[in-house]
Amino acid sequence: MRKHGWFKILPLVLVLFLVGLPAVGAARDIAPIVSTAWLQANLSMPGLVIVDVRKVEQYREGHVPGAVNAFYRAWAFKRGDLYTEIPEEDDLFDLVGSIGLSRDSRVVVYGRTDTLRECFHTTRVACTMKYAGLVNVAILDGGFNKWVQEKRAVSQTVTRAEERPYKGAVRKDMFVNKAYVLKNYDRLVLLDVREPDYFIGKRKLDCIDQAGRLPGAINLPTSWAFTPERTFKSKEQLTVLAEAAVGTDRSKEIITYCDTGQCCPTWALILREILGYPNVRLYDGALQEWMHDPQAPVIK
Repeated sequence: MRKHGWFKILPLVLVLFLVGLPAVGAARDIAPIVSTAWLQANLSMPGLVIVDVRKVEQYREGHVPGAVNAFYRAWAFKRGDLYTEIPEEDDLFDLVGSIGLSRDSRVVVYGRTDTLRECFHTTRVACTMKYAGLVNVAILDGGFNKWVQEKRAVSQTVTRAEERPYKGAVRKDMFVNKAYVLKNYDRLVLLDVREPDYFIGKRKLDCIDQAGRLPGAINLPTSWAFTPERTFKSKEQLTVLAEAAVGTDRSKEIITYCDTGQCCPTWALILREILGYPNVRLYDGALQEWMHDPQAPVIK
């Protein structure tokens, strides 16, 4: 009977291994999105590092007690003509180590939620941390705004992180480039997470050479993932939106993209870590790179 039971669970074990987690022996043990109540109750959790990605002057005015400051732009910066790029590997590891993170850290990232773009910034940082090899990275639902609205404790004491050497195993499988998209175009699900006016070509950003979208792409706006209070919608609501866009087949390879790479990590995180779509990656060059190539196919 024991042998029979093991063979029943063996396929599940293999699936978890193959799609699995980047660090050997590591496993997520905090949720990818945590509430303010959870954070309040776990401020003293061993190994917990709270990272505030707002500007330093905002951080100094008040922050979650014990949080360290690491401004968003340190994690996503301009390289050449592209606006939202990941730091070089050595620079990224130095950044991770400079705020006291190790591969065993439990990390909660938060920022402002005054605008949706600021919500996207927080998710982008969390995505970059995951790329650097950190496993237990969570986003504070509602950000610092919700923390303050609920009248939770705020500190003005600057927390100085104890710097430590960091050497991760980068998750190169999280991203794809233009060549990969072009080569595998026919089998990919391309998920355009911009707002509808941009998707249909009615509007475009100044940094994008032309309006339009990738042929065959499906639209699922990033703003739809949030409530009017800029917290994440429930898992049930997110499931309805996702399945209406990309279907129920969790084995599909899904590529999320946007204009510059700021907002595409949000649906990638939701699909992969909340809704169980394991094969989700980001096209980091985004339309800023794609539209600059006159040979790349476009629908206007």
